[in-house]
Amino acid sequence: MRNELNSKEYDLMASRQSRKILTGTLSAVETVDIKDGQEVDCGIVFYDEFKVFIPIKEMNISREDKRVIRSMIGCEIDFIVSNFNEEDKTAVASRKEAMELRKNLELKKHKVGDRISVRVTSVGRNNCRVDCYGIEYRVPINEIDYGYIDRVDKYVQVGDVVDAVIKELDVDKSHIVVSLKDAKKDPYLTFVKALNKGGEYLATVTGIKDYGIFLNIRKGVNCLCPFPNWSNFSPSIGERFVVRIKNINYEDKKINANLMRPINQNNKCNV
Repeated sequence: MRNELNSKEYDLMASRQSRKILTGTLSAVETVDIKDGQEVDCGIVFYDEFKVFIPIKEMNISREDKRVIRSMIGCEIDFIVSNFNEEDKTAVASRKEAMELRKNLELKKHKVGDRISVRVTSVGRNNCRVDCYGIEYRVPINEIDYGYIDRVDKYVQVGDVVDAVIKELDVDKSHIVVSLKDAKKDPYLTFVKALNKGGEYLATVTGIKDYGIFLNIRKGVNCLCPFPNWSNFSPSIGERFVVRIKNINYEDKKINANLMRPINQNNKCNV
């Protein structure tokens, strides 16, 4: 081995010899022929000039499916190197081992109620998955932000590092529950004070259900309107309407309103 090693190579050596946890961006998924024609799906991290292979069994994912790794591309992950080759600039590593070590080193320092930083590792329709210092948790849509949420990817993206509050924690059983919403200030009580029953306000459609239409009046403040008896009425997300507030339930944080008229010129409904 040559004498001149860069810092990344020292990191790889320290990881292999002393179980130093390294962090990199999951940048690819490949099917690799390891030996005797046996193919293994691997997550790939480009660590400076080194290509780090993490076999699917060492990815510590919910199921051994290449599509799961693909959905994680772009997120930051921890890994511990088990072997590396300086000549061809490759390494083999384990995310599972790194997460177990991170859990025992970092998560044990925390308790319920603590605010921690978590990494978003995947985003679904009704949840997002986050890495909480070595334990992954699927955050439901209603714990991501305040107000009505129609699409999770409007609020978080794979690769984001966001704050969360621990709601439940049992490190020994690898159990954790966190809320992204609780780490943010609730805007409802601040903004709802400016609204009045009978008032008419500009609002934007954020969700359409069979029982009514959700519209955002101010940040974190939404109202629910019944479908009006208008001809050619076909609302879509992002359209704006004037709404009249019928009732404000401060305790349950619910506002009932009626649609008064459309703002968008391209809306051809007849009021």
